[in-house]
Amino acid sequence: MVAGTFKQEILKVYNNVNRRIFNTGVRQQNVEFTGNKIIILSLNTRIPALKLLDDSYSGTTEYMDHLLTQVFKKQIKTAIEQQFHLKVIAVFKDYDAASEYSGTILCLDRDVEACLNELPEL
Repeated sequence: MVAGTFKQEILKVYNNVNRRIFNTGVRQQNVEFTGNKIIILSLNTRIPALKLLDDSYSGTTEYMDHLLTQVFKKQIKTAIEQQFHLKVIAVFKDYDAASEYSGTILCLDRDVEACLNELPEL
């Protein structure tokens, strides 16, 4: 599989997981590869209820963001492993509520470029 096609497929999976959890897709996203890492940067729409509570209950909304991030990490790991038959050894994710930007790093058990040669054409 070529890198551009693989990137587009990763972004589809990422967006689908985002839709399942947050009931909305991402507004903007980008994916890059480096070594055994897939790096995804995205601009997300804040959950309206959390946005409403941010000023008065920031501790609670920060905790909710943390919990939602944990759910997202598990689901994206499972989805990537199932869709592409890759081994994800770690998922790192952070979300900045003020800017609505998110960064996700998927660490694979081997170099992404090596994986491309083994992936079937989609």
